[in-house]
Amino acid sequence: TIWYLYRDNLLPENTRFFGYARTKQTIDEVRAKSKNYMKVRPGEEEKFELFWKANEYVAGSYDKRVDYELLNQQITKYEKGIVANRIFYLAVPPTVFEEVTVNIRNACVSFKGFTRVIIEKPFGRDDESSNKLSTHLAQLFKEEQIYRIDHYLGKEMVQNLMTIRFANQIFSPSWNRENIASVLISFKEPFGTEGRGGYFDDFGIVR
Repeated sequence: TIWYLYRDNLLPENTRFFGYARTKQTIDEVRAKSKNYMKVRPGEEEKFELFWKANEYVAGSYDKRVDYELLNQQITKYEKGIVANRIFYLAVPPTVFEEVTVNIRNACVSFKGFTRVIIEKPFGRDDESSNKLSTHLAQLFKEEQIYRIDHYLGKEMVQNLMTIRFANQIFSPSWNRENIASVLISFKEPFGTEGRGGYFDDFGIVR
C-alpha cells in the first residue's frame, strides 16, 4: 500500500519510511519478503528502486524505551528541514498498544512538526477494554493526533457499496438508518491465519 501511494505521487517527495519490529532483519530481507506483493508494472522499475532507497528498518522491542530512543536517533538523521512530521502506524498486537504508545510518546515525538498515531482495529476485546485503551491514549495524545482505522473499510467491495449508495438517488429513501437495522458483509480470503492463531483466539474472528 505504501508503495502504491509513493508510485502515484500521493506522498510528499521527501517522505521516508521506517519499519520497526522485534525481528532482526535487514531492509534487503524485508524487500525480499514483500517482493510477491508489490505488483511493479512495466516502466516503474526506476521509481521502485527509489522507493526502497527511502526505506529503513530498525529492530527493537515493544517495551524498552532505549530501543525507541535508537529509533528516534535513526529518524532524526533524515530530518534536516525546518519542519518534520511523524506518523506512526501501529500494526502490532492489541496486547502491546499501551506499551508501544507510551514509548512513542516518551521517546519518538517530533519536535519539528506534528506527531500522529494510527491504530488499527481491534480496540480491545469488549467495552471495558476498549474504554481502557481510549483513556490510556487520551493521557498521551490529543484526540486530533489519534486516527483509528478499520482496514476492511478500504476494501474495494466496501467502497463499491458506498459508491452505489451515494451516487444513486433511488437508494436515498430506503438505504438509511430508518430502514436498515444492520449490515453484514462476508469477506472470504484464500489463505489461513498464517501464524496468527493467537491473535484470532483473543481478538479476531473466532473471538
